[in-house]
This record gives sequence, C-alpha cells and structure tokens, in this order.
Amino acid sequence: MKLSPQLYLLDGSSYIYRAYYGIRDLATSGGMPTNAVFGFTRMLLDLLRENSPDYLAVVFDRPREETFRRKIYPEYKANRDAMPEELVPQLPYIKQVVAALNIPALEAPGFEADDVIATLARRYAAEGIEVTVVTGDKDLMQIVGDRIGLLDTMKDQRSGPQEVLDRFGVPPELVPDVLGLAGDTSDNIPGVPGIGEKTASELVQRFGSLESVLEWKSLVSGKKRKENLQTYEDQARLSKRLATVRYDVALEVPLADLQKQTPNLSDLMPLLRELEFEALEIAFTPPAPGMVELYSDGSGTASGPGGYGVVLRYGEHEKELKGFEPEATSQRMELIAAIRGLEALNNPSSVRVFSDSQYLVRGMSEWIHGWLRNDRLNTPDALANQDLWKQLASLSRKHEVSWKWVRGHAGHPFNERCDKLAKRAVDDGIRAAAAANQPAEIEKKELIIPVPAAPANQAPVPVREDSEFEADDDGQLRLC
Repeated sequence: MKLSPQLYLLDGSSYIYRAYYGIRDLATSGGMPTNAVFGFTRMLLDLLRENSPDYLAVVFDRPREETFRRKIYPEYKANRDAMPEELVPQLPYIKQVVAALNIPALEAPGFEADDVIATLARRYAAEGIEVTVVTGDKDLMQIVGDRIGLLDTMKDQRSGPQEVLDRFGVPPELVPDVLGLAGDTSDNIPGVPGIGEKTASELVQRFGSLESVLEWKSLVSGKKRKENLQTYEDQARLSKRLATVRYDVALEVPLADLQKQTPNLSDLMPLLRELEFEALEIAFTPPAPGMVELYSDGSGTASGPGGYGVVLRYGEHEKELKGFEPEATSQRMELIAAIRGLEALNNPSSVRVFSDSQYLVRGMSEWIHGWLRNDRLNTPDALANQDLWKQLASLSRKHEVSWKWVRGHAGHPFNERCDKLAKRAVDDGIRAAAAANQPAEIEKKELIIPVPAAPANQAPVPVREDSEFEADDDGQLRLC
C-alpha cells in the first residue's frame, strides 16, 4: 500500500522564539548573538531527519502592523513586547540558513503565517496530501481535520481531532467560537469579560456556536454573564473574527516547488563557519573516503533499564541502531553501543569510533594494550565488564579502528542523536516489556551499507598517542 505524500508546514515564528528562549548566551567570538539561529537550525535539522517529509516549507509572519487583523482591531497583539534586541540581527541569518537548506520560505502581505499555513494545508489536503503543521500555537488547532494534523516538536506531541476535542472540549471548527467568547490574552483578543475558556467551551457545546450563544443568551445561567453577553456582543463577534484563520490567501505555490531538496553546501558551509557553528558543520561534512564513522552512546543506571544508540556514516549513507537491556549500568551500555555498531559492519573496514564515554575511549585506546600484555583480558574477574571488553577487542581486530572522545551534551549533532536514540530505546523497551509482561531482549539490527572491503587489521588494537586525557595506570577503579 502506497503512503500519501507528506507535506510539512513549519510555523517559522513559533520556532524562532522557542529557539531564542531555549538557548541563551551563545555568540560568535566577535560578540554577535547566535542563540536563535543555532537553535532554529538544530530544530529544523532534527525535524527533517526524524520525519523525512516529501515536501516542506517554512512560513514566516509579516510585521504585525501590516496584517488585516491590526487594521480591524488596532489593539490586536499590542500587548506584546517588542522583539528582543538580541534577536533582531539574527533574523536575516535564519532566513539565509533556510535558503541555503533549499527550503522555501513563504509569507503573504496583509496576512499572518497562520493564514498562509491554513490556506496551503486545506488546499493540499484536498489534493490527497497528508499535511503536518509544525507549531506550538494552539490557535492552529482549528485547522485540524481530514489529512491535516499538528506536531509540537518541543513536546513530541501530535494533535488530531481527538486531541483538539480533549484540549478545547469542541471539534476543531468550533475553536474560534470558544476563543471568541473567552478571548486570548497572548494575542490581546478581548472576548467577553467574565467568561473563561472552560465556560466558553461549555456554552459552545450547549448552543453549538458563538452566534447561537448570543442569540439564546437569555438561557445562559448567571445574571452578570447574561449582561456581559448583551453588552459585549459586538466585541465577541469581533473576537471570533480575529481568532479565525483565513483560508483565502492569494498565494499560488505549486506543490512541486515545495519538494524537499538537498542543501546548497556552497552557501551553507561558509554561513555556518561565519556563525562559528562547528558542530553543525560536522553534520554536513561526509566521512573521509573509505572511512566509516561510528557514533555511539549508552544510557543506564545501576539497577534500572539501559539503552544504546548508534549512528553509522559512510559516504552519503547513514544508519541508526538502538537497543534495550532490562538491567544495565551506564558503562555497560556505552560498551554495548560500540559493540553493536561494529557488529553491524559486514566487511572489514576502516572505522573511526566517536563516543562521549571516557571509559570506552580510554579503555580501547590506552588500557587495552596493558590488559593484552598482562593477559588480564582473559583472567577471570580481572576486569569489570570483562565479557564486553573481550568482545570489543575481538571486533577491533576485524577492522582498522581508531577511537575518538567527544564532549557529551555540547551540541555535537551525532552525539546528541545517539543520546536520543538510547533514551528512546529505553522508553520503547519498557513499554514493550510491560505489554508482554516479560523481560525485553536487546534489539539487534543488521546494517546493510555499501562498505568496501579493506585489509583487516590483525595487529593488537592501536594505541592513540594523542590522548585527550591524562594517563593513569589503569582507570578501572576511577571510571567503573
């Protein structure tokens, strides 16, 4: 069965502000703030990788003074503070990043991003396209329907008709009626004084629409509430109009123009260097010819479940692996992550393993040499996690392996991906074990990747002389 094409429409303003407030105190060596650009770019890349849409566009707001809502109600969004001073110079860079990623950036004079999104979503959903609107804005819940859903990436939450019903108590098409009565403080939509969202929802459920509530206000309980519905009737109608998105934006965008394309690296890489986004440069830099890059991370506790995550890269190819153990220490999961990655290679290869675990990297680049020389690797109970070290030593002899430490949680794109995969594996494993009411097994996946044959390294595991760490005699007591 062929799946319908997927179109993702990204609410650019929502992403920009989330990025700005989510990451602080980031700037170039020259002092230019870059937190919003970095956060926006990272979130956008994560969205593309995790969802792989067929079509994509980022929709930006016009200045609020230019919108039709401001013309019919000058106080619309007037309560909002001016854009933060440090965000202003970052906006052109955000748009440059979007352009360099070959993603269409859309906006329409006189309208807000919500109106453009609603117009395109309805248009393409009617043509059989599955539309996902990426936003944290509750106002867009009104456009949810057949083939149109919302995705809040910050909460990892998707919303369909049922989620809208759970949130507002009414179906999507009646969300503007609820907001018209209750108002919306974030947009400075007045509504009817004394009627909050819960009461507004109950009234719309009972009478069917804002207009019916106003028509039958004599049946509404509470003297003050009736008086306010009478006094602020016109304000309620205006509020609904302000809260209702438009579906008639005159913006002709052929679907073919929204098809996902590969980034324009000749524009993107210099831009990332100018912004000093070294970590993001790595995401677009392919491994050296003939080299497999293996990124790994593990997550576990002394008495709880553990997970691992692996990203393998060769040329333009990538593969993700993840797995779960019911009980595992963090150290064991770090070792298992590297083992699973090496096991997935079906030919002897030149491999560079990256990990944020000093325990793994120092073990395989420094301590292993002494363990082999003194035969501690084969002496029962001579080492913690001896079974895993032996597996790693055996696997390393099949390949030409070097080991590289990366600082964890420092924005490294592949380390962050592995961390997410490991935590996701734990969540998936716990759910699967609970459903089956039995312990879960470690998940193993075979990697099918076109790795060319290379001479196997039969010598002992190489020792890196340029260690990032201060050497000690063994490290087992310190790090295990």
